[in-house]
Amino acid sequence: MKIPNLLENAIEEKLNHVKLTELKKYASQLSEKYMYQERTGNTLLNTELEALAYSIMRMPATYGAVYTALKNTLEKTNCQINSILDIGAGTGAATWAISELVETNNIKCFERERIMLEFGKDFMSQNPNLKDVLWEYIDIVKDTLEVKADLVITSYMLNEIKQEERKEVIHKLIGSTNHILVIIEPGTPEGFKNIKEVQKIAIDNGLYVVAPCTCQGICSLSDNDWCHSIVRMERTKVHKLLKNAELPYEDEKFSYIAVSKEFYDNSGIRILRHPIIEKGKITLKVCNNGKIEKMVITKKNKELFKNVKKKKCGDWVNGDGEE
Repeated sequence: MKIPNLLENAIEEKLNHVKLTELKKYASQLSEKYMYQERTGNTLLNTELEALAYSIMRMPATYGAVYTALKNTLEKTNCQINSILDIGAGTGAATWAISELVETNNIKCFERERIMLEFGKDFMSQNPNLKDVLWEYIDIVKDTLEVKADLVITSYMLNEIKQEERKEVIHKLIGSTNHILVIIEPGTPEGFKNIKEVQKIAIDNGLYVVAPCTCQGICSLSDNDWCHSIVRMERTKVHKLLKNAELPYEDEKFSYIAVSKEFYDNSGIRILRHPIIEKGKITLKVCNNGKIEKMVITKKNKELFKNVKKKKCGDWVNGDGEE
């Protein structure tokens, strides 16, 4: 998967006005901030070069994660989406992904980092389908959300908020949702812990789980385990340069949850870890309608074996294996 050409062109246009050596320095500093700086809720980006480095390094991964999570969610629902809120929109990657899957002219992006907000608006001005998106400066921690939307989405935001403020923010997100709420976090134990907190609060407030879970109960994974999905994104030359990378792609691991005011059948079998492929058999760790199980698929089940060989962590399985 790759970001849309219009977005790639908009980013490249900004590259024409900077020195790559200087940009790489800011990219390195930014990576250090996100990797090691304590999550205090304070701003992590202050300059245009930081915002540009962020756009190059993180927009593709965010785009891919949102696109994948939302596509999986929409496949399990049939509600009409006429309005969208992208909260903590950053430089707008999530809305670019949403626009590929949902047709509506009523999209609002809320962001508290002014430099990211300006970059997001500038990027979207290059896309005829997104030039009318409304951007507002809103701090989800401090401000009241006075609008609602059919689809509310937030990506990689909860992990930037102080733990003691997270519960109230989750309640705000639920309160702003008419139909579906999608929350995406890093595919790490810490990120998944945030997702489990959202799941519990949502269920306690009468919402239903849509995806990726396969039941309506609280996740049965142990506290030292976690669930995530993977999306592979193409790297541009400058992306490889800023990340000192050699591979032409990046695998983004992310955890997410989609909840709804309406009930939808979310039953099924979902792969929790990368399949272990051996001679004549494939072993899977799966969530089978809420139960964590081991599934072994042999060549006796030819079609299923062939199908599962192409699967990865986070995908669904159709059919039964052998215990």
